[in-house]
Amino acid sequence: MSRPRGFDDAVRDVVLTTVQLLLRIGLRLLSRVFPQSRSVVVSAFPETEGNGLEVAKALVQRYDGQVVWLTDGHDPLADVLDLAAKGMLLREKTSARGLWHYLRAEAVFFTHGLYGSPRPCRRKPIVNLWHGDGPKTTRPENGAGSLVPSTYLVAGTTLFGRHKAAAFEIPPERLLVTGNPRTDQLWQQPPSGALEDLGITGDFVVWMPTFRRTRPVGAVRRWSEMASSETDGCCPALLWPLLFGLRERGIQLVIKPHPMDADRRDWEGALTISEPELVRARVNLYTLLGSSSGLVTDYSSVWVDYLLLDRPLAFLVPDRESYTRELVPSDVLEWLPGELVDDESEEPFQEFLADLDGFGAQGSVLRKRVADRIDVHRSRTSADDLVTALANRGVLNARRLRSQERAAGA
Repeated sequence: MSRPRGFDDAVRDVVLTTVQLLLRIGLRLLSRVFPQSRSVVVSAFPETEGNGLEVAKALVQRYDGQVVWLTDGHDPLADVLDLAAKGMLLREKTSARGLWHYLRAEAVFFTHGLYGSPRPCRRKPIVNLWHGDGPKTTRPENGAGSLVPSTYLVAGTTLFGRHKAAAFEIPPERLLVTGNPRTDQLWQQPPSGALEDLGITGDFVVWMPTFRRTRPVGAVRRWSEMASSETDGCCPALLWPLLFGLRERGIQLVIKPHPMDADRRDWEGALTISEPELVRARVNLYTLLGSSSGLVTDYSSVWVDYLLLDRPLAFLVPDRESYTRELVPSDVLEWLPGELVDDESEEPFQEFLADLDGFGAQGSVLRKRVADRIDVHRSRTSADDLVTALANRGVLNARRLRSQERAAGA
């Protein structure tokens, strides 16, 4: 007798939920009494997430204790192996040793939650690096917010950070507006020849749409029913003027889909680059962005980080009326730092292309105005800024932190 469709998925969900609940309760109780060591653990999902990687780099450079990176069981990234060569310990997240290091750590850093997201206790502060600041709400019904509790929350802007803190139920005084650590990669140079290996042969603009329909990634089968109800959001008719305009200028259009996007978004005349392709070329996503001439996106948080570069921005939102996820502030689409392209646009991307022609001069005033409005943390060392802020708050004992000058000379 065959099982009903969806039976295995339902059983899997029940088992996963039960395991997470047991971890959430058990690890919180154990963390209150387990003897601590001079160590911290870092967990990033996916492991290519720049916020986790850059914080690990800063900790390896400045923290006197042991830095432990919790892997997802796959072969570690080259950047992670480089840090392991400098003393970072690698442990599989789902192993007994991984749990042991979590319990022994004096502080925990993660991007999406860890071990069912137990509520933090006073002796083991948890730092939520998350994965960016943007207008998409992070309320619990979206699989985030208070479902992922922490002691501190990191943000790149005051405005979006406050909204995010409210959703995560973090007091304002524990919001750390030290910048998204991944933005440090914007000023890192890609390895010689790496862009050519990806198929990039000259100046290029990146299109980074947020995902509308999710695909399975690791242990995550789906985030919410909300995601599957959203429209695809990809409208080639509106993209043709952009592609033609870029071709006339000898500029490539590079498409970088979201890692959880169900659509690869291959499109004739453009170059689509996946996460595995970036990994093989040893190019971090934000290093790629730092090499670009401009960015086209939508509701994604990436545009907030991109403001640091002060380069041309455009926003393609053909599903403006049908996109179901709440935006905060609700009027954010009215004051974006670049051209808004939707079904009502008469000459799509003309402002953006003109800004490219002027190397960003035309839109610079608007971008700076928006950056001031949301209060962007302007820094090229955001990961180090975070470590310093935590040291000042006593989260990482200052006596266990080397000074920047000593670290630079090490």
